[in-house]
Amino acid sequence: MVDEPSPAVQRRRLALELRRLRTEAGKTIYDVADRLECSAGKVSRIEMGVVGARIQDVREMLDLYGVRGERRDQLLDLVRRSRRRAWWQDYASVVPPDSAKLYGLEAGAATIDDHCVALVPGLLQTDAYARAVIGSPLDEKPDKVDRRIELRQRRRELLERADPPVARFVLHQAVVDAQIGSRAVMVEQLRHLALIAERPNVTLRVIRADAGAYTAVGQSFTAFGFAHEADPKIVFVEQLTRNTFIEDLGEVEIYAKAFESAFELAESPERSLELILRRTEALS
Repeated sequence: MVDEPSPAVQRRRLALELRRLRTEAGKTIYDVADRLECSAGKVSRIEMGVVGARIQDVREMLDLYGVRGERRDQLLDLVRRSRRRAWWQDYASVVPPDSAKLYGLEAGAATIDDHCVALVPGLLQTDAYARAVIGSPLDEKPDKVDRRIELRQRRRELLERADPPVARFVLHQAVVDAQIGSRAVMVEQLRHLALIAERPNVTLRVIRADAGAYTAVGQSFTAFGFAHEADPKIVFVEQLTRNTFIEDLGEVEIYAKAFESAFELAESPERSLELILRRTEALS
């Protein structure tokens, strides 16, 4: 587990705490906006973790909420840590605007539960497979594709670092049976999956095509869990035009149960590996 959460995780923790403190103090977003001499929208974005909070703004908020002493110092330090620059910010120009939050949560997670129904998860993609996916739009510029491949490479290091998250991947058999790119690209990708599955922090299971319907059928999503109790679990859903982050505790629980159901339905790691190797042989 990571000792120092990523800036994105720190920002989310700060946002949740500021929202809680405002509610406990009996203040509205408009009260805070008047104190900061800003729009209510800005306060809302800070409390949602959409934008980073300036330390002076947080000082004003804490004054308004009557927070002093050691707790105040801890929160101001949290502001400073949440504003640290992270490596993935170097790729901001080639990915959707809210992607930084995904990479930050990913980097700071203690557990990752990924359910995929169509494509190999980004964390497990080879360069050639990723290029076939990212370069599929005809108007995608080659230099942008190259930068996004670099980003995939950096993300893959997550599972190889000294303190990796515990990651569970459930893939529908359609992911294994599909041919993304050439046959050679797919063979390389499948062999990579087999190698990744041997890592002690990774569990890879495949749901057979004839398994029938189940709660999460047709839905790809990722759930991130964190070591610190102040950081509740969050679910990420990727779409064509936007990324959705689900934080409502009730909704997150639905996704968590759906994942566990899929995990139990899937073949064992050993049987899943057999399915992957069989597909590899068929394409070779």
